[in-house]
Amino acid sequence: MKSQLKYLQNLFYDLLNDFGRVYVGVKYSDNTTIGNRGFTEEEKKNGLVLIFNLKNHKNLQWNEDGSIITALGFGTVNRSEKCYLHADDIVSVFSPDARVKYDRWDIRDAAGQSEAIKGSEEEKSEEEKIVSLDRFRKTKK
Repeated sequence: MKSQLKYLQNLFYDLLNDFGRVYVGVKYSDNTTIGNRGFTEEEKKNGLVLIFNLKNHKNLQWNEDGSIITALGFGTVNRSEKCYLHADDIVSVFSPDARVKYDRWDIRDAAGQSEAIKGSEEEKSEEEKIVSLDRFRKTKK
């Protein structure tokens, strides 16, 4: 488990340094604190995606258990909020710029199914994604 957390940390810093921003998916629990703003009701159900860039965080520290402590800026005025992201609540790290996403499959919900697996089941099957080109082709007369 420790190597997985080390890999997560390295990926986080590589994406931040190489692309300038990195996204962290966080699920709601009483262990995670998002400053005074907290979680909205919708975020409690669906989770929250935090964006880290080179200017919106201060004193970023990773604990040995994989938890993150930082002051993160929110909103257009970059209002600083003290955040504690518990290691068990960090579900993904991703960068659309790098086209990379790291989902943690070791996190299980009450049914014993990982969060990442639940999301993939909701996606369309391969056959549903295929669009036939027959109606777009010109026929020779």
